[in-house]
Amino acid sequence: MSTTLENAVAMYLRSGNPAQRTREEYSTTLRKWARWGGGVPLETLGRKEIREFLDWVHEAAAQNGRNPGRTANKVRSHLRAVMSWAWEQDIVDALPRFPKLKAQRDVAGRHYLTKAEINSLYFATHQMIRPRGWSHPFPIGRYWRCALVVFFNYGVDTGTVWKTTSFHEPILWRHVSWDRQSPDREVKERSPWGWLFYRRVKTGKTFYRPMNRTVHAHIKSIMPENPDPNAPVFPGGGTRPNNRFRTLCSFAGIEPKTSIEAGEERPWVLKDLRKTCATYYDEHVPESSVEILGHSVGGVTYRHYAHRAPLAFKAIMTIRQPSAFSALAKGFDDECPCCRRRFTDTAGCS
Repeated sequence: MSTTLENAVAMYLRSGNPAQRTREEYSTTLRKWARWGGGVPLETLGRKEIREFLDWVHEAAAQNGRNPGRTANKVRSHLRAVMSWAWEQDIVDALPRFPKLKAQRDVAGRHYLTKAEINSLYFATHQMIRPRGWSHPFPIGRYWRCALVVFFNYGVDTGTVWKTTSFHEPILWRHVSWDRQSPDREVKERSPWGWLFYRRVKTGKTFYRPMNRTVHAHIKSIMPENPDPNAPVFPGGGTRPNNRFRTLCSFAGIEPKTSIEAGEERPWVLKDLRKTCATYYDEHVPESSVEILGHSVGGVTYRHYAHRAPLAFKAIMTIRQPSAFSALAKGFDDECPCCRRRFTDTAGCS
C-alpha cells in the first residue's frame, strides 16, 4: 500500500511531538503540495518531482512579492525531514537526491548581539531603576545580570526565567542543585559547580544542565540566606520583561536591529538572547546549539549521534564568556573588570 505525503507528515509529527508553530508550518507545506497537484506516493517520489514542486513554490511566492527563495527552502527542509524519517522507518528504500538550495535574502539581518553589546548590557544593569514596591534583598540590576548570564549560557525561553503567563514554569530555588552529581541519574558527567533544572516553554521538554563557574557565581550572588524552595530564582521581570529589556538596551546605547526585508528598524527582544546563545555555541562547538537549545533534530546523521549529552556538557563547561561576566567570578561585582571603574546601582523609585 502506497503512503501519501499527508499521511507521512502526520506520522512524522506524531513521532516527534513538535511545537504548535512547527505543526502549522508543515500544514502550510501540505496545502502548497495539494495546490500543486501532488498525488505522488512517497515510495516513488524522486528528484524530478521534488524539483518541479519546489520550482512551482518559488514561482508562486515570487508572484506574491515575497521572498521566494526563503519560502522554497523552507518547503525543501520540510520535505527532506519527512523523507529522512520515512527512510529511517523503512517506508522508502532510499533517499532521493534533493535539488540545491535556492538563493534567498536574509530576513532579519544580524539577529544576535555581539559580545561587546552583551558587555554593555551587563554594565547597564547598574542603571536600572528600582521598581515601586521593590522588597527583594538586592537591587534589580543584580538579578538582571544573573539573568543575562543564564540566557547566554543556556538559551532559555523568557518564560523559563520570568513567569509572565499562567502556563510558564520559571526556574525555582528547588530547581538549583549544588551537588556534583546531576539530579538526573542517567547523566554520567559530574559538575563541580552544580546543576540547573528547567523546562522548555514551547515543548515542555526537561533539561538538567551543568553550571559552569560563571553561572554558579551569579546564582550564588542572588541567593537569599534561607531560600524558599518554591520561590522563583529571578524576580524583576515584571509583567512585560521585554519592555525592561528595551530600556536596558537604551541605557547600554545599543541601536535597534534592522530588518533587511522590511527596511525598518526593530527593537531587540529577549528572544534575541536565545539566538545569541545559538550563534556562539555553534562557533565554539559545532552542532552543540541543537542540543543545548532543545531544537528538533533535523538530520539523519545527527539523529544517530551516539550520545549528545556529553557534547552539551563539554560546550557549556568550556564556552568562552563575555569579559563582563568575569567581574563577579573574580570577586568585584560593582567594578569594571578591566579598568576597575566603580558602578552604582540606582536606588530611586519609578
